[in-house]
Amino acid sequence: MNTVFADTGFKQPIFFLEFNIFGSGAEIRLNDIPVYYHDAEGQTSSQKPIPESIIDGENILTIRSFTFEEDGYKYKEGAHVEAIISVGEKGAPLNETTTLLQLKLNPTNLKESLLENTLIEYGDKKAVVLLHHEKETLVERRTHIKSPFPRWAWQDGEIIDDTPKNFNSLMAVYKEIWGALNDGDKARVRELYDPAAQEFASAYHYQDKKHGHRIMNTGGLINDDDWALGDINKVINKINYHIDIYADGRLGQILDPSNRTPIIYLNKNVKMLNIQKFGFYKNKAGEWIMIR
Repeated sequence: MNTVFADTGFKQPIFFLEFNIFGSGAEIRLNDIPVYYHDAEGQTSSQKPIPESIIDGENILTIRSFTFEEDGYKYKEGAHVEAIISVGEKGAPLNETTTLLQLKLNPTNLKESLLENTLIEYGDKKAVVLLHHEKETLVERRTHIKSPFPRWAWQDGEIIDDTPKNFNSLMAVYKEIWGALNDGDKARVRELYDPAAQEFASAYHYQDKKHGHRIMNTGGLINDDDWALGDINKVINKINYHIDIYADGRLGQILDPSNRTPIIYLNKNVKMLNIQKFGFYKNKAGEWIMIR
């Protein structure tokens, strides 16, 4: 096993997810935290920072490919999903990164070559297939990283169970957040977002949580006349929501069947939605704390 010392050669390392997807739906997770979701059949390739999802120790990268009903539950020929975890110096060009972990899934290949072009040198352990059938495939790969970040607060949270009590208590927090947004109470909104802002600040090597609020754009739509906040009380009476649990049971959120939360802004001019997503952990006192 090789430990990747993330701070070797980097004073302020920033971790990135690079992805290349063609002909398949895809969900990419790091440590069971969703970091990218692709629900279209076309091709996409990009890079995004994900330092807040890196943990100190073994990091697990997973790819889930899936098909679409409108395509007859068939992948396009040559479909593939590649994900790469890399690290670079804060502020440096994006092409000056070092690859830490790479995984490529080819769901239309024969079973023995599903992981073709997964490179041996990028990852501690061999990539493995966890699930495979014609509509869906799940694969993972692991590597150890010596993280420069503090232990995240959610890592020491309580394991969250899918119970009506947890659903109702978490929904009450969503209503509290919605109430602060609806009232335009910026001070209360910032207070509710503070724990998440502090972790985002740390992930990007800032000391002050105000930088985390800037990254998250806390309350940024409150005074924007182009965006109108939907009524949470109306949507929860019309739509079936559920508690979605991830990060191996340490984080939770409330979603509808289309992966939307009950807090949504509508742009009245271009008919676009801005879905406000939040991740929560449950502390030892049983309180829900927004952390993502």
